[in-house]
Amino acid sequence: MLQRVLMQNQPKKPGKDDIQPYDKVITKEAKTDDGLFKVHKIDDSYFYEIPDSLFEREMLMVTCIAKTASGLRFGGGKQDESVLRWQKKDKKVYLRVVSYNVVASDSLPIHEAVVNSNLEPILFSFPIKAFSKDSLNTVIDVTDLFSKDVKLLGFPERSRKNYKVTRLENDLSYIESIKSYPLNIESRHVKTYNAGEPPSNSETGTITLEMSNSMVLLPKVPMKRRMFDQRVGWFTSGQTDYGLDVQESKTVRYLDRWRLEVKDEDIEKFKRGELVEPKKQIVYYIDRAIPDKWRKYIKEGIEDWQVAFEAAGFKNAIVAKDAPTKEEDPDWSPEDIRYSVVRYLASPIPNANGPHVSDPRSGEILESDINWYHNVMTSSNGPLKMGKIMMI
Repeated sequence: MLQRVLMQNQPKKPGKDDIQPYDKVITKEAKTDDGLFKVHKIDDSYFYEIPDSLFEREMLMVTCIAKTASGLRFGGGKQDESVLRWQKKDKKVYLRVVSYNVVASDSLPIHEAVVNSNLEPILFSFPIKAFSKDSLNTVIDVTDLFSKDVKLLGFPERSRKNYKVTRLENDLSYIESIKSYPLNIESRHVKTYNAGEPPSNSETGTITLEMSNSMVLLPKVPMKRRMFDQRVGWFTSGQTDYGLDVQESKTVRYLDRWRLEVKDEDIEKFKRGELVEPKKQIVYYIDRAIPDKWRKYIKEGIEDWQVAFEAAGFKNAIVAKDAPTKEEDPDWSPEDIRYSVVRYLASPIPNANGPHVSDPRSGEILESDINWYHNVMTSSNGPLKMGKIMMI
C-alpha cells in the first residue's frame, strides 16, 4: 500500500510529444543561428524557434537542385515553387500549402465559396517541443521535414519516373546545413534515392543529389498588380478569378515585374520629370565561376539596361556586382533567394535561360537568375539568345 502511494506521488516522466521547459529542449549544447526564425542545431537535430508574429504569414518555398548527379541536368536548376503558411493549433504546428490559382476578393460573397473549395493541404505536422521564456516563440523539431522523403522539398515526381526511383535511402541521406537570414531560411540536404535507371554510375543503383530549399517571407502588403496586355510580350502569372462581373470563371494575367518605387524625398523631383534612384536597386551578381575574360562584358550587358529604366524615370535602377569571395563573405550563396545571379553552368548543352521567382499574389519579382551554359556560343543563335536573356 505504501509503495503504491509513493509511486502515485512520483512526478510523471515527460512523454515524447509533451511540451517541456525551454532549457530542457534547447540545451547549452545548441548552436544557434538567428534570423527569420532562430535555428538551433543539437547533434544531428534541427529546431525552429518561430515567433508568434510569423504564424499565418505567407512564405515562398523555392526548391532547387544545388548539386546534381552526373548526367542529370545541372546544379542550381529550380524544381518547385510553393507558398507555405505556418499554423499553430493546440499542441502542434502545421505547415500548409497555399494556392493562388483560384481567387476572389474577400469583400465579395463568392469568396467564401472559393475558400470552401480550396482547403489548404497539410504538408507536415510538428509536435510543439517548448515555448521561449517570454512565451512569444514556439519551438519545433524540423529534422524529419528535411531528412524524410517530402516530395515537395526533394526530387520531383516527373524525374523520379524518368529514372525509375522507388524510395529514399534514409541511411544514405542527411541534412547538410540550415541557415537563417533576416528574410529567409536556407536549407541544404543530401538525398540518395534507389533508382532503376540512374543517369550515371549505374552500378550503384542510386542517385545522390544535394537539394536546396529557400523559404522567403513574402511582403505583408503585396505590390499592386499590373494587368498583362497581350500586345506586348512579357513574363506573366495567372489566376482564375471568380470575383469578376462576368457569367463564367475567367483567367486573368498580370505582369511579373520588379518593385521599383520612388523614395519619399524624391517624389516631387520624379513628378517634374527628373531622374531619381529607386528605393531598392535591381542588383545582379556575377557568379564566382564566370571566366574572367567574360566578366566585364556581362556587367556591361546588364547595365546597358539602365537606359530602358531611365525612360521610366529611374537612374541606376539596375547594377552589376561581383559576387563576394569566400574570404569576404563565407556564407554568400547563389542559391540564397535574396540574390539575383548570372550563373555559369558546366554543361555541354548549347543554351541559356533566365528563370525568376515572383510573388504569386502580385507578380513582384523577388529574385532572378541568368543561367549561361558553357556551350551556349556553339548554338546557331547563341549570341542572339544571350542578348534576349540579358533582357532582364
